[in-house]
Amino acid sequence: MSLDKIILLFCCIAEVYMLFDLFHSFFDVRENIGKRQVITISVVSVAIIFIINMFGNALLNLFSVVIVFALYTFIIFEAPLGQRILYFVIAFSIFWGCEFLFVILMGIPTYFVKQSSVVDLAEVPWHMFTMKVLNYLLFVLVKQFFSSSKEKMDGKIFAMYICLPITSLIMMLATYYSGLTFQGQPGLKILMTICCGVMLFSNILIFYAFNMYSEELHNNVEQKIIITRQEMDLEYFKQINEVRTKHYEMVHNISNYLKVINELLKQNEIGRIEELIKNLNGELENSAAVVYSDNPVLNAVLNEKTAYAESVGVTFDVFVEPGLNVKKVNDMDLINMLGNLLDNAIRAAMTCEPNQRKVCFKAFMQNEGNFCVTKITNSYCDEILKDTKGNYVTTKKEKGIHGIGIQSVQKAAEKNGGYLECVEEENQFTAILVL
Repeated sequence: MSLDKIILLFCCIAEVYMLFDLFHSFFDVRENIGKRQVITISVVSVAIIFIINMFGNALLNLFSVVIVFALYTFIIFEAPLGQRILYFVIAFSIFWGCEFLFVILMGIPTYFVKQSSVVDLAEVPWHMFTMKVLNYLLFVLVKQFFSSSKEKMDGKIFAMYICLPITSLIMMLATYYSGLTFQGQPGLKILMTICCGVMLFSNILIFYAFNMYSEELHNNVEQKIIITRQEMDLEYFKQINEVRTKHYEMVHNISNYLKVINELLKQNEIGRIEELIKNLNGELENSAAVVYSDNPVLNAVLNEKTAYAESVGVTFDVFVEPGLNVKKVNDMDLINMLGNLLDNAIRAAMTCEPNQRKVCFKAFMQNEGNFCVTKITNSYCDEILKDTKGNYVTTKKEKGIHGIGIQSVQKAAEKNGGYLECVEEENQFTAILVL
């Protein structure tokens, strides 16, 4: 294979990889497509583009490559049509923009205006690699600065990395403008071409390594957040357990009070009875708890959230169907799911005017007692945000902690054989938890 064809093949591989890398930063690969299938589709796409280029027709190459890349992204990635078109236009704006820029910088317009031929890449090998480095640099900037990107680096890490492709680009341009010529020295020309190719590959490889490192840091932070959340849930569980213990103590004390009152009544000790009743009323006021069901954890969560809602001026209505059965759900999971959903509902209701702050909690059995359905409805007056996947995004400043609340509920629901469904209506949000 001639040097011209080797360079062309390398450029085709680089273009397919850059397009995949860009789309993968914003969209998910289809569920029915695995890594092997992605590699196979990518290899086939490279082969098709390479063969098209071999015909030497610039017009055919222009339209065919667009069609092949459009099919490539459509087959592999799951994305809304509008967003898919937007990022496809961005990708080809970069590809074509770099080509026309090099037409001007390199002073080789005749190669690009002829529709019956394409560039002899062996004549301008490092020019092509320089153009691909510029392509890659612009794709990296798009991934870093677009808010919907999933592969953003930490600012300091990105600043350290970006020095490499910029330096590589400047060195390649300087090589051209320095007036170096390799006429009569084919070995040196091949060596220069190989070095430029390795430089492009190294830029991609190093960015991949930096990106992996950045992801690892992000995962460590997420794990710390999850651990913090679990510690908070554990502390919350302890508080709930204390409430339950106090409730049992209160019931036990009431039983003793009633026995003593009965004996004092027989002895006609009215004064002492009044004193005991006064003490009993004080104890009831200090540890008042509504019994919603025969599940003490559910009772404790609802009582705690009722007190919280009352303290922030939110009307909290609770209905629990008699005979509600959540015994098969782990206590920690129950606290996690209901605690997160009710916290979100109360906070959302707090964004409304005082007379519009409402949260409604309903729990009941369905399908002959096989399903436990919890329906939490709340008013809201703030904007509801979602990411590119349709997941809810917190509007609070502490995005790291609050952002994992809904995800935590979904995972706990799936763990217990259920699911979470959210419905948005005008100024009303409903979370339906089915277990």
